[in-house]
Amino acid sequence: MQQNIFSDTAAHHKKNTSLTINKTGKEKLTKNQEAFNKLTARIEKLHKEIEKKETQFEAALSIYSTAIHPLRKEILILTRKLVDQLWQVYKSKQLSKQDLRHLKAILQENVESLLQSTNKPDEELKAIFGELEGESYESVRQREEAMMKQEVKEMFDNMNVDIDLSDVDINDKIFAEKIADANEKMREKLEREQEKRQQQNNRQQRVTKKTTKQLEAEKMQQAVDEMKHKNINTIYRQLAKLFHPDLEQDEERRIEKGELMKQLTAAYEAKNLHALLSLELKWIHKENDHLASLTEEKLGIYLQILKEQAAELEMNKYKIFQKPQYAILMEDFGYPVVSQPLLFIKKEQLNLEAEANSIKTDLQRYQSEHGHRYIKQMIRAWKERDNDQEDSDALFDSIMWSNGRGGH
Repeated sequence: MQQNIFSDTAAHHKKNTSLTINKTGKEKLTKNQEAFNKLTARIEKLHKEIEKKETQFEAALSIYSTAIHPLRKEILILTRKLVDQLWQVYKSKQLSKQDLRHLKAILQENVESLLQSTNKPDEELKAIFGELEGESYESVRQREEAMMKQEVKEMFDNMNVDIDLSDVDINDKIFAEKIADANEKMREKLEREQEKRQQQNNRQQRVTKKTTKQLEAEKMQQAVDEMKHKNINTIYRQLAKLFHPDLEQDEERRIEKGELMKQLTAAYEAKNLHALLSLELKWIHKENDHLASLTEEKLGIYLQILKEQAAELEMNKYKIFQKPQYAILMEDFGYPVVSQPLLFIKKEQLNLEAEANSIKTDLQRYQSEHGHRYIKQMIRAWKERDNDQEDSDALFDSIMWSNGRGGH
C-alpha cells in the first residue's frame, strides 16, 4: 500500500515543520543530538528573522516611493511659496530694523534649504539669494565647487590615486563617473596589497611546522567538505525522483510536487543542507526515527555543516541593508534606518506630513488680513530659538573650557 505523502492533517503538518531528533520512552538524547536540535531551531529562527527584516525593508521602500518622495516635493513647493511671501514683507520695510534682521536670517535659512534641494534653481530664487548674501549665486557656487574638488583630489592623492576634476561640473554625470573610476582603482590597489600580504602569510605558514591539533582540524574539515558534497548530492537525487511532477498522474499532486521541486532545486543550488534535510523529512516515513538513527560520526559532520550555515545566516541577517534595492534608503537615512526600517520610515512620513501642514498653516496666516501680526509672532519664536541656541553654545563652551583648564 502506497504511503500517503500528501497527508494534510494538523498533527502531520506540525511534525514535519521542525527538524528535530526525538527519542521514545526514557531514552535520552546524546550531546550531539541535543546540539543538532538547538542548531536546527536556531537556523529556522534565523530564516524567519531574515524574512521579517526583508519584509520590513520592502514595506519601507514602498512608503518611501509612494509617500516620502511626494511629501518632500510638496514641502519644496510650499517652502518656495513661503519664501516669496516673506520676501515681499522683507522688501516692504514695514517691520522694525531688528525684526528685519531676524527675518533676513529666516529667509537665508529657507533659501539655502531650497538651493540644496535642487540642481537648477529658478532665476528669481538666485536673485533673492544674491540680495540676501551680497554675492551672486554663481560666484558662491563656483567657490564651493572648487573647494569640494580640491578636497576630493587631496583625498585620492593621499592614497596615490590620480584623478583630474578640473574640467567637470560637480553636478554632471562625468563627475560621478570619475569618482567611481577613482574608487575602483583604489579598490583594486587595496586588493593587490591584501593579496600580497596573504601570499606572504601563506609562505610563512608553509615554513611553520603544523601541530597535531592543526592536522586533525584539517582532516576533520576535509571530511566535512566531502560529507557535505556527498550528502547534498545524495539527498537531492533521492528527492528529485520523489518530487518530479512528470511522474505524478493526479493534477493536484502534480502542481504540489512542481512547487516542491522548485524548493528542492533552490536548496540544492544554495548548498543548503538544512533545507534539503527538512524536505527529506517530509517524504520519509517516520522521519524523526530516521534522524535518531544517524551515527555519532555522521551527526558530528552534520553539526559542523549546520554551524557553518548558521554563521552564514547570521551574516546575511546583518547584511540585508546592503542589498542593492535598499541602497536608496541607506543613502538617504544612513544606519539609523537599519534596526527598524518600517518604523523609521513611518516616523519620517509623520514628520514630513506635520511639516507640510505647518507650512500650509503659516502661508494661510501670512496671507490673511492679520498677516503682519503672524509674521511678528514667527519672528519672536525665531528669536527665542536663536537665544536658546546661543545659551546652549555658551554653556557647552564653558564646560569645554573648564574641562580643559582642569586638565592642566
